[in-house]
Amino acid sequence: MTQAADRPPPSQFIIDGQVPETVVYPASTEEVSRLLKEANEHGRAISPVGHGAFLHLGGVPKRYEQALCTTELSAIVDYQPTDMTITVGAGMSLAQLQAILGENGQWLPLDPPCPERATVGGVIAANLNGPTRFSQGTVRDFLIGIKVVRADGTLIKGGGQVVKNVAGYDLPKLYCGSFGTLGVIVEATFMIRPRPEAQTTFALTFSSAEKAGEAALKLTGSDMQPFFLELANFSPLSSSRDQQGDAYCLFVGFAGIQEEIDDQRNHLRDVVGDDIGSIEELSVDEAQTLSQALRDFPVSGPATLRCKVSLQPTQLAAFCTDLESEAQRRHAPVRLLARAGNGILYATFEGEAVPDDQILSLVDWIRVHATGSNGFVVVEEILSALKERANVWGSVGKAFPLMQRLKDTLDPNGILNPGRFVGGI
Repeated sequence: MTQAADRPPPSQFIIDGQVPETVVYPASTEEVSRLLKEANEHGRAISPVGHGAFLHLGGVPKRYEQALCTTELSAIVDYQPTDMTITVGAGMSLAQLQAILGENGQWLPLDPPCPERATVGGVIAANLNGPTRFSQGTVRDFLIGIKVVRADGTLIKGGGQVVKNVAGYDLPKLYCGSFGTLGVIVEATFMIRPRPEAQTTFALTFSSAEKAGEAALKLTGSDMQPFFLELANFSPLSSSRDQQGDAYCLFVGFAGIQEEIDDQRNHLRDVVGDDIGSIEELSVDEAQTLSQALRDFPVSGPATLRCKVSLQPTQLAAFCTDLESEAQRRHAPVRLLARAGNGILYATFEGEAVPDDQILSLVDWIRVHATGSNGFVVVEEILSALKERANVWGSVGKAFPLMQRLKDTLDPNGILNPGRFVGGI
């Protein structure tokens, strides 16, 4: 348990310029229940937080009076290596969790940005993931049990501590991506896996996004099994744009037993075809550096604007080309990184002193263009003063009435993260 003198000041938990009046550090589920019950009775708005690494995500809070920090809830509740399950407090960082599992050659196959500062509860609430989502899945695929404290202080449980649970409503999935608006996650149980025996990474360069995208589609449509598949218009191994000018990079990772990796190494060039500019197998150190850069890209470095675009994988390459052209026309340099197998594109605009109306205009262009490709856009980072005008979540869709009813049922007084989720929930 941290001492009061070691705790960060409230300013570490600023959300869009708003500083909480108080920060509380409950050390038990009972304390969380008491704090929420009191807040509910007094109508005090509470935001669940961890280390504060992802507070830039989401909408502008309607009210923000108290931050409830979960970092004291970081104990191992139950760990059964032979059953491949683990239960931990929601305040444990993902890096801590992976270190514990690593002692037995196991891991939780999730790799969101900043694992040292990403808590278990935060990963669930924000539905965070990384490059290995392509082969491993999302937090929904591994979360098998959860404990949550509702706004009125009631503790509810869903799932269990075994992989096969009884039939019924899958409560854990309800809280994946709920953004702390339906309750405070205090404990989670995960299904875990053996860590891969070996890994290797290849860097492929192409003269255009279309050729790189075509190679990615060939890989996903083949018998090969990439661990991750990332497409970028820059080199994450360099501090600047790739020296080959307009080249696109396709990073292909393989993991498993050594025999599997050797087999896929031998067939990689045959599958991707002859349009490749170059192909290089990275050293262990280069691969580790690349892995961290790909993982952390959605939150790394200063940015005027960051957007997450969700598309069909077949639409990615053309969208990248169009977005680069539009960004060049607007004199707004853009770095693009796509989860090529999943259809997720992260766009970071780094131009300095871009006028507010130009930023908003660019958001509108991206959103309209994505909609035309049957996709959607979430603005993950923008100047706080522009957030409400940018409508960071975009169109709510037909599911909003159901979402609103859930919010009204589980948090009728609207004290949990008000305004931070879609539609101002």
